[in-house]
Amino acid sequence: MGIRLKPRDDKFFYYFNQLADAILEATEIMKLFFQDSSEPFKKLDKIKAVEERGDQILASVMNRINNSFVTPFDREDILLLARELNNVLDHIQGTMEKVIIYKAGVPKAEYVLKMVEVLEEAAREIKIAVTDLPYVREKHREIVNSCEKIRNYEHEGDVLYREGIAELFENNDNVIEIIKWKEIYEHLETTLDYCENVSNLIKGVTVKYV
Repeated sequence: MGIRLKPRDDKFFYYFNQLADAILEATEIMKLFFQDSSEPFKKLDKIKAVEERGDQILASVMNRINNSFVTPFDREDILLLARELNNVLDHIQGTMEKVIIYKAGVPKAEYVLKMVEVLEEAAREIKIAVTDLPYVREKHREIVNSCEKIRNYEHEGDVLYREGIAELFENNDNVIEIIKWKEIYEHLETTLDYCENVSNLIKGVTVKYV
């Protein structure tokens, strides 16, 4: 068994894992939609249900913070991490919603799907880091490594965003289509930014308690 941070309420780690699972599930739903745009509102309902679950988990974290005598690390860090995880989930749902409301369909360019695939990889690393977090002293290197990978995925997403926007303006004369996809690209980029925020918070907690 790994070295524990200090006597604590372990339920918070369960909540972090539940949020990480929800992020990965929502990303997979969105990826499936970009590969096959059939039944758009059915897929949107699925992703909304996952997002609502995330909101409930965040509410549980906030309630438990107020009722826990000893927490595994600073209450402020717990709340910030839960909120940033939920922000990722909110923005995945928001991206999907924009695509369907705008009736954007399957993207013609490859950059959007590539960004979603990068987001999926970042979500997997978030799950790994969160799973290791209760054993921060024992798995310090593994956690930091996952955080660096998430950061690299965010940078990869930035490159894809710039290339996608450039292609959008160069090869599209339809102003409405440009506006639609520009917003979708921006929402995806912001989602990856939130992933990097999560990695920074996890890395900060790791450094603080080693």
